[in-house]
Amino acid sequence: MRTFLKLFLFFCLPVLVLGCAMEFALRQIPNAYQVKSDYLKAHHNSIKTLLLGSSHILYGVNPEFLTADALNYGHVSQTIDIDYAILRQHVNDLEALETVVLRLSYTTLFEQLKEGDERWRLKDYTLYTDVNLDSNLKDHFEILSVKFKYNLERLYAYYILNQTSEHVNARGWAFKEKDATIENIEDVSMRVAKKHTATSDALYSENYKILENIIKECNESGIKVVLVTMPAYKAYIQHLDPLQLEKTIMAGKLMDSKYKNCIYLNYLDDKRFETSDFLDADHLNSQGAKKFSKIINGILMQ
Repeated sequence: MRTFLKLFLFFCLPVLVLGCAMEFALRQIPNAYQVKSDYLKAHHNSIKTLLLGSSHILYGVNPEFLTADALNYGHVSQTIDIDYAILRQHVNDLEALETVVLRLSYTTLFEQLKEGDERWRLKDYTLYTDVNLDSNLKDHFEILSVKFKYNLERLYAYYILNQTSEHVNARGWAFKEKDATIENIEDVSMRVAKKHTATSDALYSENYKILENIIKECNESGIKVVLVTMPAYKAYIQHLDPLQLEKTIMAGKLMDSKYKNCIYLNYLDDKRFETSDFLDADHLNSQGAKKFSKIINGILMQ
């Protein structure tokens, strides 16, 4: 038995040490979750506008073009249940908060991160923010949440090539180093629209209630809510399911009419946005984000 234990430790100990070293190294790589969490804590008494949502908000609204002190707390694939968790976690800490800008996209009422293919992103909230989410053991470790090959690529890129995959400014807006419209945007639009079309309404009722709870709780705290459906490329819009789109837009209009602290703005097919303003089928590039941010700022300043 002792011989077996010795052999077991002989083979397992190096793997354990390597795993711990890898976990430590991965956690030292700069990431947007840590940046935004730190900014919120440091500026909790001055932030007047909090931007929540998915990559549409992340890439589409640059707080540098907003008059009031704002933080973009959007992340890739961040769903409305997480928006709600972030707000509940910090609403009492944000002493100056006046407005929450919340994306109401084609997918908002039909998805949750924990139910999708990108569930692994939950580990970023668990590891790098103080947002309370339902999590399991693997969400507390980089090496258990992400494929080994991908983690090796991240380590190589950061420590050998001195590269980072995430670029965010101090107030949370993300940008691409090479910010140019993709050439095959027509084909991409069709594929992305199909990907974003829900296969069922299973999450609709729950997400609708979450949306309403956000607005209600903001109302109780004297906070305005601006629901925004952001601009998208024309070919993307053409391939959206009419019923899913209608349910999304109607939800926004209903909230607008029902709650005095809420307004709904639909810029999905806004003609002010041209092909040159888009990074891809449903995301604005830096030029488009500047244009959109100035439009939103005009609304916020009214």
